[in-house]
Amino acid sequence: MEILTLKTFKAIVDEGGIKGAADKLHTVQSNITSRIKKLERELDTKLFIIVGRKLQLTPSGQQLCEYANQILQLEYQATSAILRDKGSYELRVGMPETFAAVHMPLALKQLKQNHPQIRTKIYTDTSDRLVFAVLDNKVDCAALGNAPTHENLVVIPILQEELVLVTPLESDYDPVLFVRDEGCGYRKCALTWKQEAGHASDNLMVMSSADGVLGRISAGLGYTIIGKNMVVGSRYEKSLVMTPVSHGQKHVQLSIVYRKNSPLEAGTLTLAKLLTK
Repeated sequence: MEILTLKTFKAIVDEGGIKGAADKLHTVQSNITSRIKKLERELDTKLFIIVGRKLQLTPSGQQLCEYANQILQLEYQATSAILRDKGSYELRVGMPETFAAVHMPLALKQLKQNHPQIRTKIYTDTSDRLVFAVLDNKVDCAALGNAPTHENLVVIPILQEELVLVTPLESDYDPVLFVRDEGCGYRKCALTWKQEAGHASDNLMVMSSADGVLGRISAGLGYTIIGKNMVVGSRYEKSLVMTPVSHGQKHVQLSIVYRKNSPLEAGTLTLAKLLTK
């Protein structure tokens, strides 16, 4: 059983099919198919069945998935430890898009200047999905809001961000609350505020970016609850009004999270120190 074959198997599971696995592993679909067929012959069992138009794990596939996670985690830890000890390694850092734009640039600049042995690779996603990315070894650490408690995670608080009600400079605006996609920490705070502040009947509009949210608010199309730092310095700041929230959570705790016993813990702690304010 080869590591590449296990990575191929895991990619199919993670990406939901052969095409997604081929894209992730930068190969053609026929290579993915041949590797899985070889693995099934080796184990003398079917790992996937087709249900409707989707692949689904068989009981044997589910069992292998548990072991594949452990084997690939150990393979990654061994590789990371060796590269770390050689003096130069890559640190995969996950974060929401807004965090990447507001908080990360200066820290990355300082990291490059003072710790050139650490090369960062940035991934952006929602806070909820980043937790799973850390646990699944897709990233080495992640910066996110309201980090959960988990037995396999270490959480390092780095800063508190004030939540504000953002409305257009003009007093009139539509009763529409703009939020980000599912999994966004600010979205949860905004929905709680909506209920507690007596705005339960207001409409809800989902946007894919914070910049899009602020642009529509500046045009008088609604309002939002978001971190103050998301507004300060934005191109829309002068056309918006920020008011501290009066209901629900007043601040979002931003933290760095990483797996316990990570071989790249020192690099993660170095980054966390640069982000602490």
